[in-house]
Amino acid sequence: MLIRSIKLIFLFTIVLILTNSIYSYSQALKTPLDQEILDILANEISGQIIYNNEVMLAGAPWVRERKEFTDTFYESQKIYEIARGYGIETVRLDRHTSSRTFDYPFAGEFWLIEPDKKLIARIGADAALVARGSQTADITGDLIYIPPLIPEKIEKLLSGGVRPEYEGKIALMWSHARGNAARALDTAGLRGIVSFSSRDRYLDPNQVVYGSGSYSGNNLKVGFSISWRQWSELFEDIENGKKPVVRCKTEVETFKDKFETVYAWIPGTEPDKKGVVFSAHLFEGYLKRGANDNMSGCVIQLEILRSLTKLIKEGVLPQPRRTICFVWPNEISGTYEFIKQNPDLPDKWSCNINMDMCGESLRMNNGLMTMSECPNHLPSYLDGLTASIMNYVWRTNDIVYLPDSPRGRRGGQYFPKPMMEKNGTTDAFRYFIHKATGGSDHICFNNPSVAVPAIELFTWPDQWYHADTDTPDKSDPTQMKRISFIGAATAWAAANCTDDVLTGLIDVTSEFGYSRIAEREHTQALNYIENSAPEDLQTQTNRALNLVNLALKREIGALRSIDEIHSGSADADRILNNRIEQWNLYGKLLQKQILDYSALIAKQHKVKSPKASKMTSVEKRYDKIYPSIHREIRAREFYLNRSQRYLTYLKDNPEAINKLDIGRAHTRSILNFINGKNSITEIRNHVSAETGIEIQLEKVASYIEILKAIQWVEY
Repeated sequence: MLIRSIKLIFLFTIVLILTNSIYSYSQALKTPLDQEILDILANEISGQIIYNNEVMLAGAPWVRERKEFTDTFYESQKIYEIARGYGIETVRLDRHTSSRTFDYPFAGEFWLIEPDKKLIARIGADAALVARGSQTADITGDLIYIPPLIPEKIEKLLSGGVRPEYEGKIALMWSHARGNAARALDTAGLRGIVSFSSRDRYLDPNQVVYGSGSYSGNNLKVGFSISWRQWSELFEDIENGKKPVVRCKTEVETFKDKFETVYAWIPGTEPDKKGVVFSAHLFEGYLKRGANDNMSGCVIQLEILRSLTKLIKEGVLPQPRRTICFVWPNEISGTYEFIKQNPDLPDKWSCNINMDMCGESLRMNNGLMTMSECPNHLPSYLDGLTASIMNYVWRTNDIVYLPDSPRGRRGGQYFPKPMMEKNGTTDAFRYFIHKATGGSDHICFNNPSVAVPAIELFTWPDQWYHADTDTPDKSDPTQMKRISFIGAATAWAAANCTDDVLTGLIDVTSEFGYSRIAEREHTQALNYIENSAPEDLQTQTNRALNLVNLALKREIGALRSIDEIHSGSADADRILNNRIEQWNLYGKLLQKQILDYSALIAKQHKVKSPKASKMTSVEKRYDKIYPSIHREIRAREFYLNRSQRYLTYLKDNPEAINKLDIGRAHTRSILNFINGKNSITEIRNHVSAETGIEIQLEKVASYIEILKAIQWVEY
């Protein structure tokens, strides 16, 4: 009997341990997708295929063939052909003309003539040698050193004419010359500038960062970029009195610009409803051809397209409910052009996943994988969803010393569910999530004229950013596999949000929101009150309430965005609405806490307790007006400051904007919150909260009236 009891206790203990282990494992790895789906994606996606494609597309910064400028660029043609080779029929290569031109150097040589004749650098071997802005030239002259120019020196040179110490010479300088500095040196008779630029001259002294300058003068025609090692050796020669003579030879041709965009899609069963769009730019100028920036993003998404298409064709995954799209354009300008040519597409996208610089080894680069969130004016489920997938990759590809950590093999420090490639690293995954930033194609989608919530995935810092050493040897097939998995899993949950996926999506969206508010706005709001002077307590309380109201609206908006992608069933509506009501109740508690805390501070200062302010008559009037981006502007024009109507208005009313005394941060934020859902009063409140600087309602209304007058917005 005793033995039987001991056995039962032992079995019960084992069951309890296993139950706790399974519970801890599932909690640590919580995502909206079933583990089976995650495993299917992880097993299919190949980081080595991604890496091989990167080598094929950006193995080295080759000089382009002339036919690319009149026919098709290598990268766009190759991406298209690879996709077709995967059996993908829903892919096209769009070409559009441009009114712009660009210069391309087909030849460039930098020679040391005296005291010894030696070739220092040349195009073909040194891709970043010829700085953008250079002309065709063949110049030989003494190499001199010119320290950084101060404004007084620039003014003196501008008015002094040709100077014998500069005439006909080539200067070793710390940076390329632009603007007044370039004009001053051109006036003085300087012929060329040799500069260096590197991300970290001690990490990689042979690196050369692509540069540019103002070299359109009568004398100053050439700018060369060389490495820190080469530059410092020449500087040493000058300082030692060797009087080097150098030759700078260039051949630069001008071409008419063009737009080439590869566009592919995985059809959904509900093609007219909102799906997902990936973006990764093929070109960032035509001279720089970087492996990480940004061929890595392109080939990572190419693998997502291949993997999902294959799994669907084989019946392993069903056809998604919503279409998953892929756009490979020129950076920013090409994305805008693609949207302009297809203005109906933004209404079919619920979110954008932009990938820029995602392939480098994190350890080698001393960097982190980062995610730039959707901005406040475009709240989306995408933030919480992507964060949950990134957390999954971290918790399964790191040794995490927490009670709920999933475990790997016994007897050592193993990753719980390693996602690695044979020829890749065995490094742990590291990531960081931060507020919305710019700098890549996601800004095109976050533009209020497009209004598609967008995130960016990218590695930072980047030790080889915009350098000729941005080559595939810095890339990591393991990292590429993980990022492709993150993108594929995120897109699959969004494009196939069945009722089984919905609950998990609501959970991760809501949890991310609670965490974000606690970390940012909640703390800041309480600080406003904590640090308030007694006489400003009411003002600071209003400021605190306004800040948390913006945060609450963002997080509730993120939940409401799920309406665009879920099944529409009664259960789905009920579950989502219940969670939104939970947030409404939380919002009331948060507002009450702020008022109660403000009352506590008021009591300590022996002043009257602040109250939540009621709307003034002016606020009530403007709370009934809802501006939106004009229907003729949406997805067709993107830059207010470049609008001919706006420029004409400023010409006819030169002081109109200045009289309003509104800063650039305010005008940009005002534009962002114009969406047909926010009243003018709400826009003023959101702008004040986001910028941290109060702005008068009448100024906001007057600025929007100007936008209405030029038909950029309508009511």
